[in-house]
Amino acid sequence: MYLKKGRRKMKQLQKFMMFCMVFAGVFMMLTPHQAIAAGTASDTNITNQATVNYDVGGNPQTAILSNITDFEVDNKVDLTVAEVGGAYTDVSPNTTDQVLTFTVTNTGNTIQDFALAAAANGTDPFGGTDNFDASNVQVFVESNMIAGYQPGVGEDDALFIDELDSDTTVTVYVLGDIPVGQSSGDIAAYTLTATARAGGGAGSLGAALTQTAGADTPLVVDIVFADAAGDTDNLREADHSGSDAYRVLSAQLAITKSSTVIRDPFNLAANPKHIPGAYIRYVVTISNALGAGASATLTTITDTLDANTAIDPDLIVAATGNPEIAAGSGFKVDSAGTGRIIATPRYFTTTSSVDGVDHDGSATGGVVTATMATVLPVEAPGYTAGELKAGESVTLTFNVIIQ
Repeated sequence: MYLKKGRRKMKQLQKFMMFCMVFAGVFMMLTPHQAIAAGTASDTNITNQATVNYDVGGNPQTAILSNITDFEVDNKVDLTVAEVGGAYTDVSPNTTDQVLTFTVTNTGNTIQDFALAAAANGTDPFGGTDNFDASNVQVFVESNMIAGYQPGVGEDDALFIDELDSDTTVTVYVLGDIPVGQSSGDIAAYTLTATARAGGGAGSLGAALTQTAGADTPLVVDIVFADAAGDTDNLREADHSGSDAYRVLSAQLAITKSSTVIRDPFNLAANPKHIPGAYIRYVVTISNALGAGASATLTTITDTLDANTAIDPDLIVAATGNPEIAAGSGFKVDSAGTGRIIATPRYFTTTSSVDGVDHDGSATGGVVTATMATVLPVEAPGYTAGELKAGESVTLTFNVIIQ
């Protein structure tokens, strides 16, 4: 009986030991540990001493110890700058603080500061053609550990990388303003260059580094530049660079206006002439090119009429002189190439000031105004108010009468 109890306890002990070994392995995997890609930290003192054991006449003698050798591990300066995303950063014209995102990694074996500089690069890293520059270009360092540039209140506003440990990566943002006149497909390439500086003084950018010349000094931390060549820098210069590019995605709008005499008091619709009393049909067309990179959000269309004309309140038909749809509905809107559900043509009153297209009421001349958020309302599938997508057009038609 005692033997069985002993065996049972032995099995329990074996299970406990196995559990401890598994737990220890998991703990080691989960516990943060220092990466070793950068190697032994600089300024680490490495000592060594040899021992000789020997016998005389078969009798062991006192071991003889060599002198102690020691040296300091030198500073291997190395870093990597990389663009984040592997693709263009798409932007719109006339926008500010557009963000290019990079990472800077200290792949050396010493805590370092890093100076940062962004410069226009005539070579597009993604194979396109660089053809413009952004303005107000600035560089900031991620400081609040929240993904994406977070301006203000001291967040993400650092101008250099301070005290970056070995095998540690920090995010850097390059910000620029996109000029108002840029067209869809325009590209502005930028390169971020990081340069290693001396660490050890938190809160200020360290001094420039100088590579140690001549023979090694074992008890002094020498400096060796080990960086590879980046996009615009050379190898072993204590710097590295990576490139990204803005690509403009914009609407490509065109506006045309046609003028056609459709009826006069004498010839009626048969070869009418531009005489007093004749009706002139104006057709205003706004189109967004099929190859445009973005939708346009139309706000208003305005047309100031000549004082020698008066608005036709009824949008008459040339052949009959009767209103096209109803008396007082003097404006017509058509859409083409659109996925909107709303049917066209749509008619708007000449006198109302709330239905989307209006005339200011002047007896002659005056101003026609189309409020496009009303004319092109929010609509499924996926239309915002006033939106004109690539390949779509909208047309405003009305008549005036020569006075």
